[in-house]
Amino acid sequence: MKRKPVFLISLALSLFLISLLLVGGTMAGETTLRITIDPRTGPPGTAISVTGEGAHTDKPVKVAFVTSGEGGTSLAEVEVTPQADGTFSTTITVPDGVECITYAVRAEQTNPATGGLIHYWWNSFTVAGVAPATPGATAPVVPTTEVTSTVTVEPTISATGTVTATATTAATTAATPTTPGEMPTTGGESSEPDNTMVIVIAILATLGVLAALGAGLLQVRKKAS
Repeated sequence: MKRKPVFLISLALSLFLISLLLVGGTMAGETTLRITIDPRTGPPGTAISVTGEGAHTDKPVKVAFVTSGEGGTSLAEVEVTPQADGTFSTTITVPDGVECITYAVRAEQTNPATGGLIHYWWNSFTVAGVAPATPGATAPVVPTTEVTSTVTVEPTISATGTVTATATTAATTAATPTTPGEMPTTGGESSEPDNTMVIVIAILATLGVLAALGAGLLQVRKKAS
């Protein structure tokens, strides 16, 4: 009968730690990061002002100019430390040589210990126009549409032996390169849980169960002796 309180305590401790595990996992995945950018369009070389809020104050924020807000290739990036209230601001420059299509400016935070993504937010940015010329630089070639004419002469002979010719002109239009598909122009968000707290709570739960079982076994040995 004396063993019953030990196992009840062990069960209660396990249930308590499991509830903390579930709550911790839910809270870790909460998305709070938000950014705004200005301007939203411009040529290569444009300096984009990035203002954000809702960042975890103990982790740096990586701001990147990417091909897609949802995990695209990073073309340029900077890192900024959030203020005590979770706000931050920085500037990122549109790389030279990029195409005139829509990209994204993305801000994210990861767990330095595990490398896991905590949360991120992105806004689209459309590259339009040509970067300012620099000394010695060669102006980019702008695709143009060319129209050429082809004349075809078809002779005909009438019943009286008269020869006539009819000229037909056909216009040919050169193909113009198509613009690659563009991303949506609205911002996007997503989050993934930070598993650090989950791992710590799981270890504590395991230690708690082992301690309770050890106490129970010790009590059984004392009773047997």
